[in-house]
This record gives sequence, C-alpha cells and structure tokens, in this order.
Amino acid sequence: MSRHRTTAAALLVLLVSGVYAGTASAAVPRLIFPVVAKASYTDDFGAPRWQGRHEGNDLMAAKRSPVVAVEPGRVVKYTSSRAAGCMLYLYGKSGTKYMYIHLNNDRTLRNDNRGGCVNGIAYAPGLQASQQVQAGQLIGYVGDSGDANGIASHLHFEVHPNGGRAVSPYRHLRAAFKHLFARPPAAVTTLNMRVEGTVVYTVTDIDPQRIRIRVTRVLLSNGWVFRPNRDVALALSPDTTYRRWTEPGVFSTASLSQFKPGLKVIAWTGDFTQNLNASRALPGLHVAADLLIRKQD
Repeated sequence: MSRHRTTAAALLVLLVSGVYAGTASAAVPRLIFPVVAKASYTDDFGAPRWQGRHEGNDLMAAKRSPVVAVEPGRVVKYTSSRAAGCMLYLYGKSGTKYMYIHLNNDRTLRNDNRGGCVNGIAYAPGLQASQQVQAGQLIGYVGDSGDANGIASHLHFEVHPNGGRAVSPYRHLRAAFKHLFARPPAAVTTLNMRVEGTVVYTVTDIDPQRIRIRVTRVLLSNGWVFRPNRDVALALSPDTTYRRWTEPGVFSTASLSQFKPGLKVIAWTGDFTQNLNASRALPGLHVAADLLIRKQD
C-alpha cells in the first residue's frame, strides 16, 4: 500500500512539474534571431563544461557581428564576470530573461583584448544602463571575451522563462524571425538602404512586380552595415529605374527582363519608416527605387 502511494505521489510530482515546465516554456514569445549575420549553432544545451552544464546555445558567428534584442525589454550591462566577459541581460516584456555572453572586447578583428566592455566595442553606440529597447534593436556585438578568449568568436545565448531556470534556446532559435538589419534607437525615425546581392528570381505576374535578392550586404542611410544570412523580396514600381554597368563610371538603361538569376545587383530603396516590420523586411514591403546590374566577376 505504501509503495503504491509513493508511486502515485511521484507521478503527481512529475505531472505538476510538467505543467509548470509547459507554462514556463509558453512564456517565451516567438523571438527575433539574436545575431544579424551568418551564424551556426547546435542544441548544445546541457553539454558538459568545466564549470558545469552548458545553460545556453553557442551561436558561432564572425567577430563584431551585430547582436539584437530578441523582444522588447530592458537591458542591463554586466562586466564583472571573468567567465562571461562582456555580457548583457535582457529582461523581456514577456517576463523572460535572456543572457548574451562573450560579447566583443577587441578594438580590431585580432584578439587584442584592448577594447573593454564599453559602447561601440561590446555594446551598441549610446546604449545606456537599464535602457528600454525595441524588439530587433542593436544592443551589442559578437566576440570572445571572458573564458572564450582566443577561441572562435560566438554568442552564448540563454533563455530563462519567467526569470527562472534556463531552458534550451534551440527550438526558439529555429523558429525565430531573421531580420534584414538591426534597428537603430527609436530616435531614428526614417531610413533608406542599399542592398547588394545576387538575383534569385523576378516576379512579373503580380502587382506590384518583385525582385528577390540573395543578400550579401546591406548599408543603411545612417552608415550601419549588415551581412544578413537571408533573401529579401523588393517591390518594383512604375518609377523604378533599371540600369546596367558597362564600364567604370558608365551605366546604360536596362529592363527588368535583363535581371537574370545569379547576376550581381545593387538595389537602392526609397525612404521608409524605421519600425519592426521594416527590419523584418517582409516580401514586397520595401520598394526598389533604383536597380543596377553591377560588374560581374
């Protein structure tokens, strides 16, 4: 009898634990991918480390790759951990706490360790202590500070639903929105951009027509540069200009039919309002004012 009661009690504990775990997981909204650049990662949550179990996922990315807020919330800088190096806490609006660890501390692309945990090196320019940030806003840069010093640059990213224990970020990362660029602070209200890449295809049987570009580089009008790992589908208007490079400093008139898949192109957009949808760059949201077939290597 006692054994059956013990078993029943154990099952009840497991069921209750499952309910709370499900509730904690449900608190995490669909995220914005934290790195606006090519990044590789695996579900290494729980893997053994010298200091204990790994409590996040490591996103391997080039040094100084932009890091963004995965949801709106409040950021807190933390610089006194030898193991973490330069890091940030993001207290999300949903109640979830996120940890961004091993941010950049190098002045150059070499491992010089001369930059420190300061704005413009580890953190976004102008980022203030306990600042409220928008979803997708630039907050820092990938690096190798702390006990990652001299190892491949990466962002150690943790997810703590309801501010509690860490859970694997993996499925949240897999479902996350990948943005075309990181958002500037809210004070920047209007932007335009130059998009470089290769043509994937053009669509002429819808209104407005579109061109899909595999992006290699985005240059915002505020001077920020991004190398997102994604495509963008730009709308075309009756006023869109089509040009083709012929020789240095000389361009000839072109037509949309000449923009064949695989060609290297540059697109300039018109001005747009700086908001979440703009950085998400849904198909057809941005309009190409000028399209150029660039010199092909």
